[in-house]
Amino acid sequence: MSRSILAVVGGAVATEAALRDYASYSFEAYVTEFGKKYSQLDFEQRKVLFEEKLGRIQQHNTEFEQGKHSWFAAVNDLTDLTSSEFATRRSTFPYSPSNHPIVLLDSTKSNPKSIDWREKNVVTPVKNQHSCGSCWAFSAAETVESAYAIATGKLLELAPQTYVNCVKNPHHCGGDGGCKGATMELAFNLTRDTGIALEKDLPYRGFDEQCSPYKAAVKVTGYVKNPVNDAIALETAVATKGPQAITVAAEPWMTYGGGVFTGCSKGLFSLMGTGSELDHGVQLVGYTQDYWIVRNSWGPGWGENGYIRLSRAADKETFTDKNPSAGVACLPYPKAQTVGGECGILFDTTYPTGATMGVSSIVV
Repeated sequence: MSRSILAVVGGAVATEAALRDYASYSFEAYVTEFGKKYSQLDFEQRKVLFEEKLGRIQQHNTEFEQGKHSWFAAVNDLTDLTSSEFATRRSTFPYSPSNHPIVLLDSTKSNPKSIDWREKNVVTPVKNQHSCGSCWAFSAAETVESAYAIATGKLLELAPQTYVNCVKNPHHCGGDGGCKGATMELAFNLTRDTGIALEKDLPYRGFDEQCSPYKAAVKVTGYVKNPVNDAIALETAVATKGPQAITVAAEPWMTYGGGVFTGCSKGLFSLMGTGSELDHGVQLVGYTQDYWIVRNSWGPGWGENGYIRLSRAADKETFTDKNPSAGVACLPYPKAQTVGGECGILFDTTYPTGATMGVSSIVV
């Protein structure tokens, strides 16, 4: 049995996801479907991991069909990962709010009730960061792509590998740099100083490489931070400026299959953590009155064609991140921090400014 879930944005069908029946689904079927290859020892260990998660998925989906949840779970390419392996698919942390001016945009009229920038040809196809902790680089590159497309009418595919290779992170802001994590703000700073290359000129590798000279395709003048934990301010930024680079608590997203997600604030579907520990950089591409439309970097086979809809029911709620050593940029770390909205979506949100064409080869 399967059931389709349609997300309607501005009168158009934006996403479609099917609830699958996993009653007879086996690990062997999973290996075939996702092209997995293991040693014999690894096969048995992965099977245990898979079957434990499959049990959770089936239980959650039974409750979904009973009307207890607004989203359903699904098997995907991540279902055989350990918690530590899954953590490498996130690995980014936001700057402390005091590190950069915060700008409250003036809204001279009411924001539209919904907006989806995918419908305006300013969002490139969903990518896959694989096992490199480069989500921050994808979030930044995607948001620069959108800003440049809005400014010029030309949608380019830019190279996250530019940031993985060349963003310097001496203060270990958001991690140790490259595939070990950094921040979108650091990436925007590099784009201001030396620009970002085209994807075709600097293809994504999924691992750290030496920073070498590259041709800048796009540069920016800087970036803006939106007010912390302010849903209307974020909505205004999306409506008036375009897609945003955001930081979220994505550990509970592992088995998301479709629907409006509430797994951080209510009915946590998580292997560990609280659902409020910020750890993942993604792109916000739109909203309705009921949910935020978020683009992930775990491939189009995850979630709703690579996207997740985060409930706005928690827009006025705040949650405590008890692990801020993994949630603020640099020392000294506070003992806790307050994050707002579903999965902390409202805490760290930014967008680049002044996107223009790069004009020279940059030596870095």
